[in-house]
Amino acid sequence: MPEAMPTPTPTPTPMPGPLPAPVIRAVPGAPAAAPSAAAADPGRPAEGNRQGRRRERRGSGVRERRRLETRDRIVDAAAELFAERGFDAVSVVEIAQRAGVVEKTVFNHFPVKEGLVLSADPPMRSALLHAVATRPAGESVAAAAGTFLVRAMTMLGSPEAAEGVAEMARVVRGSRTLQAREREILGEITAALAAQIREETGAGDGAVEPDLTAAAVTALYGRLLELARDRVLAGVTGPALADELRAAGRRGLSLLQFGLAGYAKRR
Repeated sequence: MPEAMPTPTPTPTPMPGPLPAPVIRAVPGAPAAAPSAAAADPGRPAEGNRQGRRRERRGSGVRERRRLETRDRIVDAAAELFAERGFDAVSVVEIAQRAGVVEKTVFNHFPVKEGLVLSADPPMRSALLHAVATRPAGESVAAAAGTFLVRAMTMLGSPEAAEGVAEMARVVRGSRTLQAREREILGEITAALAAQIREETGAGDGAVEPDLTAAAVTALYGRLLELARDRVLAGVTGPALADELRAAGRRGLSLLQFGLAGYAKRR
C-alpha cells in the first residue's frame, strides 16, 4: 500500500500555533506559532503561556486588561494545583483562594471546571474545517483533513511543546472527568466535520459516507495525540518525536486515502 503523502496544500492556521507549546498554563496544548499544539489538542487550554497572554493584552483598555490579568491568575493557579494534586482532587474554591479571588469570579471566567483545561471551542475544530473547506479541486476530504492533521501533530515534536504535552498528558490521564470530556470534544469535532461533508456533497440523512469519513479522520487525530503523549512521557521529544508522529501519520493517511481493502489480510 502506498505511503506517500499527497502534496500538502497551504492551509492557514487560525490558531496561535497548534502546537507550539501546549503548556499546562491552561493546560492542554496551547501553541503560539504554527500548526502545532493548540490545534493538536482536542481541547486547547483555556489560555496559552504567560508570555503569549501578555502579548494579547497589549492595546486593551484598562478594564479589559484587569479582566485578563484576573483570568491569568486563575489559569495559573489552577495549572499549579492540577499539576500538584490532579484535576479531580482540586476544588474550584481552592483555585479561587490561590488566585486571590472569590469562587464566583472563577465561574464568571470558566462556567465549568473542565474549561480550565479543555476549551469548549478548541481551535482544532475550526482549523480542520477550514482546511477541508479550502482544499483545491480534485482533492478528497480525507486527503485534505489527514494532511492537515499530520502536519499539525508533527509540530508536537517542537522543543517548546514537549513540556506542555507531558503536563497535559499527566493531567488528562489522571482524571476520568477530563478523559470523558476529551472524548466528547472529539465527538463534537467528528459531528461538525460530518455535517460539513454532508452539506458539501448533498448527501441524504441516510448516507453513511459523511459520518464514516469524519470518524476516520478524527480517529487518526486522536491516535496521534495519544501517541505523542505516550512518547513524550517516555522521554522522546524533539526531532525524534516529530519523525515518529510524521511516519505514523503518513501510514494512517495512506489508509484514509486508499482504503482498508489491502490492510491486514488473513494469510
